[in-house]
Amino acid sequence: MKKIFLKISAAILLSISLVGCGAKQSTENKQAEQKAEAVEGPGKDFDWNAKVAPVGKKRTYTEENSGKSFTADLTKLETAQSKLEEKRKSITDKKVQEALKVVDAFYVNQQNIDVVVKAGGFNNQKEMYKKLYDDYSKKLGVPDNETNFKFQDVNYNMKEYGAMYFKINSNAYGKAGAYDLEDYKVEGNTVYLSLKVPTVDTYQYVEQTSYKSKYSSFFASLVEITSTSDNKFERMYAKTIFYLGAVDFRGDGYVDLQGMDYLARAKQYLAIQVDDSGKVTIDNDNLSNLLRINMAASNEKNSAKFGAVEK
Repeated sequence: MKKIFLKISAAILLSISLVGCGAKQSTENKQAEQKAEAVEGPGKDFDWNAKVAPVGKKRTYTEENSGKSFTADLTKLETAQSKLEEKRKSITDKKVQEALKVVDAFYVNQQNIDVVVKAGGFNNQKEMYKKLYDDYSKKLGVPDNETNFKFQDVNYNMKEYGAMYFKINSNAYGKAGAYDLEDYKVEGNTVYLSLKVPTVDTYQYVEQTSYKSKYSSFFASLVEITSTSDNKFERMYAKTIFYLGAVDFRGDGYVDLQGMDYLARAKQYLAIQVDDSGKVTIDNDNLSNLLRINMAASNEKNSAKFGAVEK
């Protein structure tokens, strides 16, 4: 019975649209301005400095109910890594080499995530993800009095929790291990990259919750909000807390990518600035694209450099 309910819940949860009617008072918003650093609830000890380890050559799968496990060789990943290495060896342009270090730090080895942080002009991961979430919220038109989500007597400051979700979702890409470098172009100090990359399996957030003892008392209530609330921001916030809860609000949490082995199907077009001294910078639109927060804006702009049309 639980599995049937879970599948229905997943369908509801993952079909939520950010576009909706607003109106009824479903979030309990405080008139007083929240302190940016004030974090109440299970994310108060979130480790912003956490870094996920790179993927290995093998992967162990464990059946949650029985505890049985088996290990499989990631042969497709090894092929992708070899292909990427050969492509990299053929590149002599130092600007392209420097730009690829930023991409490597996200998809290949997030122990080097500080390379991305620095290129974005930030001091640390927390500063980076909070700024990107703030930009994302403004584009969605989230009003200042809609940044608090009260759930089961806990006030979730979504300026904090939203940024946490961006981080744990980005963590997953540190397990990609590779990416397909399809093409590149250099115009002055701008390096344009055409990539094909893996994608997070968002259903895994739902799957993770099905084995947790508090599914009925915590997660099911969040699913109910996403399917019944008239407030589009409350629906978005409920989904965010659901996803964070799936990884126990851990700064090093993540879920699996699509595919049992390496699987790259998403097109990604990036523009990274590299000056003659080798200094690398990436603007927020392209950074948001790289981190898989919002790919549309820069994908549409950069794809034209490769004769592609992204909609």
